[in-house]
Amino acid sequence: MKKLSGVLVSVVAVLAVLALVLVLLRPAIFERGERTMDSATIGGQFNDIAELATEEYVYSSVGKFDDEGLRLLGVRVPFTGKNFLVSYEGKVTAGIKDASQITVDVDDADQTVTVRLPRAEVLDSTWTQGSSEVWDQTLNPINQIKVEDVTEFVDSRRELEKQKAIDGGLLDRARARAEELARSHMEALIEGTNLEGYEVKVITAR
Repeated sequence: MKKLSGVLVSVVAVLAVLALVLVLLRPAIFERGERTMDSATIGGQFNDIAELATEEYVYSSVGKFDDEGLRLLGVRVPFTGKNFLVSYEGKVTAGIKDASQITVDVDDADQTVTVRLPRAEVLDSTWTQGSSEVWDQTLNPINQIKVEDVTEFVDSRRELEKQKAIDGGLLDRARARAEELARSHMEALIEGTNLEGYEVKVITAR
């Protein structure tokens, strides 16, 4: 019985050594088959992305609220108006709203992979809750300034800040960043496949 146990131990030891040798020499013994990719396979890599935010515009602004109040025969009625200055912060994000619209075309004749992106657009315009601070407010005992006045005023300026971001080139930067990300992602995807070495082109809809 002891002899049988010794033989089993020896066999296990030999198998363990062989397994270790195979692991170490695997690159030389086994060859990895080339991975094959096509347009459908590559396109599926983008379909899992719902929204691709690529650029943001962070701002800190000051706005003026002015409510003249009541008028009687063209004359302002005292203590019925209110005004204030308020500072606030927020951000506008831009990118590709629906990444499932990204398409990929493979041209084996020209050895190119063309990625077509939808145009970049504003994804969101928000202001940071709690960032607003009121300055130079009227102290009116009849028509006092309320928290709701400040909140509604700042919220109403989101569209203004959005337009300022667009005028400042936000969409152009978002488009350039999306193209950069798409190109690097595609180059990484085709590496080690039948498409390795193909030229990657990225085209954005206008």
